[in-house]
Amino acid sequence: MPAPRDYPHLPSPLEAQLHAIEPTHDGLMEYFPCMVLLASGEQFDCVYIAEAKSFIRFWGAWPDEDPGKKAISIEEVVQIHPSPSRLPVRFAREMYAVGESAMGGCIFTLYFADGTRLAYGTGNLIDFFELPQGKSIYDVIALRPNEGEAEQTMTTRQYYWCLFAAQPRQNFMQRLVHALRFR
Repeated sequence: MPAPRDYPHLPSPLEAQLHAIEPTHDGLMEYFPCMVLLASGEQFDCVYIAEAKSFIRFWGAWPDEDPGKKAISIEEVVQIHPSPSRLPVRFAREMYAVGESAMGGCIFTLYFADGTRLAYGTGNLIDFFELPQGKSIYDVIALRPNEGEAEQTMTTRQYYWCLFAAQPRQNFMQRLVHALRFR
């Protein structure tokens, strides 16, 4: 297991923005597929924001130490928004519920409103995927897990990880004192 790290807690405004986004659940990990705006003015779509301890338990390596991953520091983030590139949640849940199609990856076929379909071969994360010219996430009408193995032509888009420390949980007495103080 890699050495523990200290990540900052989310400031209240960012925490509220994050929790306005419906998370993805994959096993014991919860993450938020989103778009972020940095203090520099740069905007990044296809970002997974996750709690750091859950991340390291699930993945076993920090994003900046894994050559297959890219990272953005939560300290640089000034706004969190829903991603315009995210697969609709109901379809992502369908695939995550089925789980891996093969070791370390998912195979599925997306069906589009115009009658076309495309087969995908991805890693374990499927929220952000390539789309052909002229199609958007709003054109997706169905996802069929484990379909299209011989036809895989598409994959996921480049994405980034952005980690934060969970807020410490208050015990019952701390919550009670806080509640009584604000009456």
